[in-house]
Amino acid sequence: MSTASIITMELVRSSAPNEAAVANARKISSRGEFISLNKTADETLIFGECQGSGKNPYSTSADFSGAAPVFRCSCPSRQFPCKHALALMMEWLSGKPFQTAELPADIAEKRAKAAKRAEKAAEPAAPAKQNKAAAAKKLKKQLEGLDLAESFVKDMLSRGVYSANSAAAEQYRGLAKQLGDYWLPGLQEIMNRIVDSVQYLNGDPSDKSMRYITSLLIRLAAAVKKSRQYISSKLESGDVLPEDNILYEELGGVWKLSQLREAGLCQEHAVLMQLAFSEISSYDLKTDIDLGFWLDIDSGRIYTTKNIRPQKAAKYLKQEDSANGIFHIPVLCRYPGGLNPRVRWESAEISNADSIAYGMMYDKAGTSISEAVKTAKNDLKNTLSEPYAGVFLRFDEIQLAGKRRAVLKLGGESITLQAYYRQFPNCCDVLSFVDSRRLKNGALFGLMYYAPEERRMFLCPMSIVHADGITKLC
Repeated sequence: MSTASIITMELVRSSAPNEAAVANARKISSRGEFISLNKTADETLIFGECQGSGKNPYSTSADFSGAAPVFRCSCPSRQFPCKHALALMMEWLSGKPFQTAELPADIAEKRAKAAKRAEKAAEPAAPAKQNKAAAAKKLKKQLEGLDLAESFVKDMLSRGVYSANSAAAEQYRGLAKQLGDYWLPGLQEIMNRIVDSVQYLNGDPSDKSMRYITSLLIRLAAAVKKSRQYISSKLESGDVLPEDNILYEELGGVWKLSQLREAGLCQEHAVLMQLAFSEISSYDLKTDIDLGFWLDIDSGRIYTTKNIRPQKAAKYLKQEDSANGIFHIPVLCRYPGGLNPRVRWESAEISNADSIAYGMMYDKAGTSISEAVKTAKNDLKNTLSEPYAGVFLRFDEIQLAGKRRAVLKLGGESITLQAYYRQFPNCCDVLSFVDSRRLKNGALFGLMYYAPEERRMFLCPMSIVHADGITKLC
């Protein structure tokens, strides 16, 4: 059980659905729109009434009696938590007086119901029955969809990528739309990217555009081949249920937490610290992605988190933000993946990071550039993985090299730093604004990728770690 003493501005920002909600909450607090401010004697609940646009004030509360804060408000907002709940926490942080009051009856009732739900959830659950016949039927349908995707690749290659035009793009878009009927969202996404790229080609397409389309065709062809082998083997063996394989999601599977636990993909008492954070806008897919990279302080493994927000519903969805501190996670669930698998968790306790914590981060950094390149290359061979691999390396010095590049030196080795322009175009430029003292004797987290036009590996810098803190570059 926690109390309102855990409220920090970091908690306010991490709880908010987006930055606009934080800004609006700050206005409410600064204008003094709360008519009353109350707390329970044990300070597990703060609550009050806030004057809004309606005739009657809104009843707002923040409850800290459970494993995670619970926010409630009588306003009609579809955002959660709303700006009034965030403003209530800001009122507490500002030091305004809260009157001690009895626990409201409605909240006492809701606490009792929550306790019953938690008690029921703690009871051993019977293994969920999974319909093997339905799973097998779905796999057979996906095999049909793979034939469609394969015909798409063959048609593009037979026509020649250079001969593709807007008319062909519309035809291909129809094929991509059909693929949605076969539960193949991963392959459909690749096809849509190809179609979008083809649609914007002109009579004299650049070599860079052609290389990009070709790389997507190679990725799609490899995905079709691997998916066909995967589905066929599952149907032959009769083992048609989910397993620890990246292809499960690529083929439209959606992991439930219970399935991740059954597959042995959850660990208890994980401790993570964020290495980097960025918001990526995918205009072709009409989504925004909050992308985080995290270091497991115990194992040194690098994980990713993804919060995908369709742009048409962005204002109703929680937007993640850059996070500081140490995240103590009771149960960390990992999705199948390569070098930097995606993870998720339901709750975490956040404590402040100090020099000891940052020192532990530094200790997990690699000490060989060549080994890091070898590891990254092995991961990038998987055409279903991201086109980059997150690595964490110590350095003796980072030297600015002009032309939006820098060089990381470690012992007798070196690697060129350059932004991954498709998603992180400005990371390398930021280095010129970093204190020169932080460019010596530290550790750098970055994304290693292969540039086919130069036939070499580059490292896109994302953050720099020293014993006294972390400098995020994006």
